[in-house]
Amino acid sequence: MKYKIEQKKYLHVKIQLLFLLAVIACCIYQIGSYVLNLYYNNKLNSQLQELYVVNRRKMEPVKNNKSSENNESKEENISYFEELLAINSDVIAWIKISDTTIDYPVVKGQDNEYYLNHNIKKESSVSGSIFMDYRNEGNNQDLNKIIYGHNMKDGSMFKALTNYKKKEFLIAHPIIELNTLNESTQWEIFSVYITDTNFNYIKTNFDNKEEYSSFLKELKNKSLYDTGVNITSDDIILTLSTCTYEFSNARFAIHAKLVK
Repeated sequence: MKYKIEQKKYLHVKIQLLFLLAVIACCIYQIGSYVLNLYYNNKLNSQLQELYVVNRRKMEPVKNNKSSENNESKEENISYFEELLAINSDVIAWIKISDTTIDYPVVKGQDNEYYLNHNIKKESSVSGSIFMDYRNEGNNQDLNKIIYGHNMKDGSMFKALTNYKKKEFLIAHPIIELNTLNESTQWEIFSVYITDTNFNYIKTNFDNKEEYSSFLKELKNKSLYDTGVNITSDDIILTLSTCTYEFSNARFAIHAKLVK
């Protein structure tokens, strides 16, 4: 009888140990998969950056042989994106902020969900993509052009946006570059702040100039600090949005106006 009790205890301990080992193995697999996914997507993004830069360099001789203009023509801009468009026809722009890791293609899908967890190759990805709000047209008909990206712990995607919580960083980096299929543009930041999802800073449609003007005033008043940049209802704005972790469902928003 005693032998059977001891045998049952041993079997119970063995089952618990096997269960614990299975849990540990599962955790190791999940962590490993996450790390490998990050590595793959960072490598992919590096390849895309190189591809984009090479295409721009190829076009420089063509551009230099033409009369000098402030902005590249639509045909020249599209040529920068030819190989990216061959990878994914959803590519709509390229965003860059100097001295940061933000140097990515921008895609636009049929909703604001798909590219949260898919890369430019439409593969499953924990990093997702940098993507434009599906409600935007992607051109200057948009009064509020909105771009989203994850705040990744490895520093990729839109993590660098959180540097703008410090005024010193904004003073040194006031400009966002956004090159679309139509033109190359620059945007000057006028507001940065932390908010919750109850505030509709991603509004895209306005009934009239008065409503738009009131919206812009609210964005500027919410800023963590006075940027010294004037904004009126004649301006077109760019909104960058990412998660932040001061509280549940916190978002960090940056707003900039088109300057050229």
